[in-house]
Amino acid sequence: REFIMKKIFIAMLAVTVSAVSCLNLDEIAYSKMTADKYYENFSESDIPAALGTIYSDLRKLYAGGSPHTSGCWHYTNEEVSDIWITPKRGGSWYDNGIYYKLNQHTWEWDDNHMLNNWRQSYASINTCNRLMYEFRTAEVQDTVSLMAELKVARAFWYYNLCDMYGNVPIQTRYDVPEGYLPESSTRQEVFDFVISELEDNMSALQKKAYGRWDQWATKMLLAKCYLNAESWGVEVPEGVNAWDKVIALCEDIMTNGGYSLEADYKTSFITENENSKEIIMGVINDEVYDENMPWRLHLCTMHWKYYCHGNTVTQYWGGCCSTPEFAMSYDPDDLRYEKSWFEGQLYDYTGAETGVPGTPLVCDPWDSRDAGKLLIHTKEIPLFEGDEIPTTGEGPGVRMQKYEIKTGALNRLSNDFVLFRLADVYFMKAEAIYWKNGGSANQDVCNLINDVRRRAFANFTADKEVTVSQLDDDRFLL
Repeated sequence: REFIMKKIFIAMLAVTVSAVSCLNLDEIAYSKMTADKYYENFSESDIPAALGTIYSDLRKLYAGGSPHTSGCWHYTNEEVSDIWITPKRGGSWYDNGIYYKLNQHTWEWDDNHMLNNWRQSYASINTCNRLMYEFRTAEVQDTVSLMAELKVARAFWYYNLCDMYGNVPIQTRYDVPEGYLPESSTRQEVFDFVISELEDNMSALQKKAYGRWDQWATKMLLAKCYLNAESWGVEVPEGVNAWDKVIALCEDIMTNGGYSLEADYKTSFITENENSKEIIMGVINDEVYDENMPWRLHLCTMHWKYYCHGNTVTQYWGGCCSTPEFAMSYDPDDLRYEKSWFEGQLYDYTGAETGVPGTPLVCDPWDSRDAGKLLIHTKEIPLFEGDEIPTTGEGPGVRMQKYEIKTGALNRLSNDFVLFRLADVYFMKAEAIYWKNGGSANQDVCNLINDVRRRAFANFTADKEVTVSQLDDDRFLL
């Protein structure tokens, strides 16, 4: 120990003497690449590394330390839908009513979920603007495809802003003067900007590149813009029929994109899902390296005792679950239900909780009214009586397991997040035909839905097929 301490002392002394005796304070960077050097001899092979930030930014859509409270695109949009709910459970999962307000559509402008989706979008837009500025300033050669990819990445965030907020500032410059404040643009102007950026830059992108904005992912994003145009209250370019445009783009992806529907619905959501033939745009995750932006969907939904049921390393928080109405909407023979939602009794398969493997688990309980109850997840979410704030127990609500939670799972998922997939293209085309037909289904609509629905049943008999008479709304949740 004395020898080691002596070496440390000598080393420190040497540094001190050097610092005192050296009068030249010009910095020499040995371990960092300075900006003026980074872009020297820049080539096409350097593009993926240079664009890494715009793709890690996509994890802001669903990941983070506490995205359920801080706000992210995925959690916010699921919570305001009719699919997902986060009820108050005893003294937990209330968080000043943010989930209740989202579910009831009574949020306020300064709630975390409203503010942070805005901030995350503009931080990502700023990244795109910064990189374009740096490439231009450094006079990087042959940047057509590089700039195209950055503009499409930026357009995606404006698409989200257009969808969630409507009228927002369009900012395309990084080098702005001090004190600069952008002016707001109308939703129409934002829509026109996104359409123009996608159409003008699509051909310069790579044809197909997993996890990047390639031509097929961009076509799907463009189709989503046209599909939403009417609900956003915006006009499409003169001479363009929005529904025809969606149909044509979807047909192109289905026919020429080289994608195919997986025989098993779950294949696109397993831990190692990057080779799925169905994924058009996946956001890459890694349980080891994504420490700063971890994906913790499984923690948000599974009960904290699930670790000994699923034999995982991580423990859980136990909040969000399916709404009863959505859970009950599945056909009893639909295989997707058990592949997407966990229902039933939890067991201590490892023996970590009870000391006896296979023992049925009971509630902790956090609320005394759960005392002695078996820990069972149910479709129904009964509320306790007498609470001013609607409150339920630990067990109610089936929990999301759409993305595989593997044996030995850590507190971060490695499953790639499926942003765009082919099944959605089928449904988008079906919806466009539906609206082009005046809000009425026809056999073409049914065929598209049944093509996807077929794999959901072990025996896809005639009674499992969707018929024209059944499609009396525009949700296409069948």
